[in-house]
Amino acid sequence: MGSLLQDIHYGMRTLRKNPGFTAVAILTLALGIGANTAIFSLVDAFLLRPLPVKDPQQITTLAYQLKGGQLINIFSVPDYRDIREQTTNVFSSLFTYQISLDGMSVNGKAERIVTCYVGGDFFSTLGIKPALGRFILPSEEETAAPVLVLDYSYWMTRFGGDSQVVGKKISVNGHPVTVVGVAPEGFYGLFPLAEMQGYLPMGLATIAGNPSDFTTNRGFRNYFVFGRLRPAVSIKQAQASLDVVSQRLSQENPKDDKDLSIQVFPELRSRPSPDPKNTIVVISTLFLGLSSLVLLLACVNVGNILLVRATVREREMAIRAALGAGRIRLIRQLLTESILLAVCGGLAGIALGYWGSSALGHVSLGTDLPVHLDFQFDWRVFEFAFVAALLTGIIVGIVPAIRASRGNLAQILHEGGRGLVGGRHRVRNALVVAQVAGSLMLLIIAGLFTRSLGEAQRTNLGFDPNHLVNFFMDPNEIGYNEAQGREFYKTLLARVRALPGVTSASTANSIPLGYVNNGDAVIVEGYELPAGQPTPVLVYNTISPDYFQTLGIPMLQGRVFTDADDQKAQFVAIVNDAMAKKYWPNEDPIGRYFKIGAEPGHSIRVVGVAKDARYQGMTGPINPYFYVPVSQHFAVNTFAALQVRTAAAPESMIPEVERVIQSMAPELPVFDVKTMTEALDTLNGLLIFQIGAVLAAALGILGLILALVGVYGVISFAASQKTHEIGVRMALGAQRWDVLKMIFGQGLLIVGIGLAVGLAAVLAASRVMGQFLIVSATDPLTYITVSALLALVALLACYIPARRAMNVDPMVALRYE
Repeated sequence: MGSLLQDIHYGMRTLRKNPGFTAVAILTLALGIGANTAIFSLVDAFLLRPLPVKDPQQITTLAYQLKGGQLINIFSVPDYRDIREQTTNVFSSLFTYQISLDGMSVNGKAERIVTCYVGGDFFSTLGIKPALGRFILPSEEETAAPVLVLDYSYWMTRFGGDSQVVGKKISVNGHPVTVVGVAPEGFYGLFPLAEMQGYLPMGLATIAGNPSDFTTNRGFRNYFVFGRLRPAVSIKQAQASLDVVSQRLSQENPKDDKDLSIQVFPELRSRPSPDPKNTIVVISTLFLGLSSLVLLLACVNVGNILLVRATVREREMAIRAALGAGRIRLIRQLLTESILLAVCGGLAGIALGYWGSSALGHVSLGTDLPVHLDFQFDWRVFEFAFVAALLTGIIVGIVPAIRASRGNLAQILHEGGRGLVGGRHRVRNALVVAQVAGSLMLLIIAGLFTRSLGEAQRTNLGFDPNHLVNFFMDPNEIGYNEAQGREFYKTLLARVRALPGVTSASTANSIPLGYVNNGDAVIVEGYELPAGQPTPVLVYNTISPDYFQTLGIPMLQGRVFTDADDQKAQFVAIVNDAMAKKYWPNEDPIGRYFKIGAEPGHSIRVVGVAKDARYQGMTGPINPYFYVPVSQHFAVNTFAALQVRTAAAPESMIPEVERVIQSMAPELPVFDVKTMTEALDTLNGLLIFQIGAVLAAALGILGLILALVGVYGVISFAASQKTHEIGVRMALGAQRWDVLKMIFGQGLLIVGIGLAVGLAAVLAASRVMGQFLIVSATDPLTYITVSALLALVALLACYIPARRAMNVDPMVALRYE
């Protein structure tokens, strides 16, 4: 222990004597460790951090799996109850919840909140305790008791942490409820990213627009189902039990549950929803790999610097060996210094990583919903940073330490430090080749993400987002009944259309690439499902007349909706081109019929075909999609976006439209007011490409800087070591151009090999990247442009020391050392 402390003290003194080297090495390692720590904090938040509940490893989530592998993680209440009753052997309890957007009024002031309608055993199964009051009781699920549990954060911000809030009477969607408790601090609900603000009994969900028969209608699927495994029960055992239940439900309810297989997943591995492709895991691995590559480049850089220092310190090490120091002691001393460097770099890296994760935590997701991005550092992040720093210290120090410890005193004193043997040149050159290759990989990946963002911005969306502005609202949130809601939207559209500068206006339950969508099982009359395929679930939109004119979506066939398509008329729909081609190939879809699971009593007649438009993603094929008139489905679709097309800049119409809404319903919350071009910046739209491009570009720039420093350092050091040789050559008649070619040629060879290795490596990784890109993962333009740019910049880094070498005075060079 005494010798170790002595090594630490000596190492700190040595580093203090070389402040320039120490600062460069610490900063280099800090950049690498900081990038890794920031990226790891994201991975930790999404994939590693358990729920703040009792025994979180026992919590699982359930999903239906279709024959093609697609997963649907929402259930009907009857199915949920059947599964709960038939799996008591493997689950101690199943629990469920539905997310809704509701309006809460307190003292005459209404605002929108995100709510959870939960089963009575929701909180007890999670094993959490209220911060105040009590939770919802099991009996209150069935009786639809008008009670509310507040989220802790919402309680603090909306009610100022008032302890007298329990027992307070408030209004949710115009219905009186009583606050009975407050959830514990740090519990934000089970839905990733979103922060729940209130919890109500499941039986009360009719006030959120659920049909009156939702507890008995197997076709109405709107509930997430979770379970707590019994102690010592594995996922495999739970799945075996669910397989039996799946078969039973399929036989007993062929209309709604035929060929549906219930799957169980660990909660920690099913965020944000169960995914057989493990997309989030693959993305996380990709960016952790990229950040690890940055750290590797930093290690190579510092390793090169330490190799130079080891050369300079060979005389010191040889003398210490001659005085009795063993080789292990010399290696330990040098390793101690490198680990001290890495620890200091790790501390600085944690600071940089904290800044980076904080910046990522403030990224706007394109919504004013309460989003919870918690990338705080916990013990896993600090453990990761510590291990990264320790391994970095060993990696960057081990080779220089071994080389410096085996020097021969007589030979070193005889050579006087002039030049390195070829083997050492090869090691340092190989490290720089690795730097160039790694930097090229990072830059090409950054280029591919950037090109994908550009392609996404130029994607044909199928609608015109320009001169369009959205206003979201729900008159149900202030207690309007169905008749009042219908009249409100009818009057609102008439008044908005009459405003100067408005060319068209309509309402829709969802907007393209937004976060809110309707989906339901669809039974197409006359269409035979392929063998083994379950009833398809399609996404649809409830719209008002003039919607297609407002959005600029062309009609390909048939007609648009009119005011005559009301609740008394034949139920109708307009399908997109993809749906028409899939279910009525080479046939006329007009006049065909289908039904949806939530309303099996109505046959819906197809009256038109619209051009395909992108509603769910910027990439991939467009799925079948249909539209129904809101006048025929208003009861469960009171939430709507008012979309206004303007002749002038859409921003200029926002105050005018808001004044109209306020004059009609002063208490009505209006939210997510933004232009359609701004609304495209969501995770379903451009935002995911923007985040990917920014992260990849940041890592690419770091890699480029580290590679350039490495190339410059190697060529500069090689030139300085050849000063005596250069002097001899010039004295024998060599020209300055010959010196330039000699030094520059070495750099050209290193850069060329690095580019070749980097291209081979990125081509090998192209299959993994391809699924997240719009452009080809082997896009020639990106590869050629980035390779040429890196080669040009790297050769410029070689030219500077080469030019300095060719200006050496021969007389000075001959006296060198």
